[in-house]
Amino acid sequence: PFAAAPPRPAAEPANDAAAVTLPLFGRIAAGVPIEALRDQGASVEVPAALIGNGEHYALEVAGDSMIDAGILDGDTVLIQRADTAENGTIVVALVDENEVTLKRIRRRGNSIALEPANPRHETRIFGPDRVRVQGRLVGLLRRY
Repeated sequence: PFAAAPPRPAAEPANDAAAVTLPLFGRIAAGVPIEALRDQGASVEVPAALIGNGEHYALEVAGDSMIDAGILDGDTVLIQRADTAENGTIVVALVDENEVTLKRIRRRGNSIALEPANPRHETRIFGPDRVRVQGRLVGLLRRY
């Protein structure tokens, strides 16, 4: 004489699969900067949980200068569009209006240092008028 527990209502499935489509603007150098490239036709599906508010885009990494930050050649980085970044942030930096690179940014006095995360690559130092932040790293996708 024990009663069966009443049936539980079915749980709503979590919407973990929600995705957004981001424009994939081509390849970004994580090494020697490459000429700025915008491929307006390509896009990539990204889990919505990987990005926050604001405008975002994706870039494919070319090179090994950020490997110690866990960013490998062929990875897709997710970038939040921004024109400022705090010291130590990994950014998309436009150098001299024609080269784009993925590096950690540090401001020192009147200079801007773009630091790699690989000891085989050198930190490059520029005057403040030569570097423009175009976005901040917020996520990374990798296929095996």
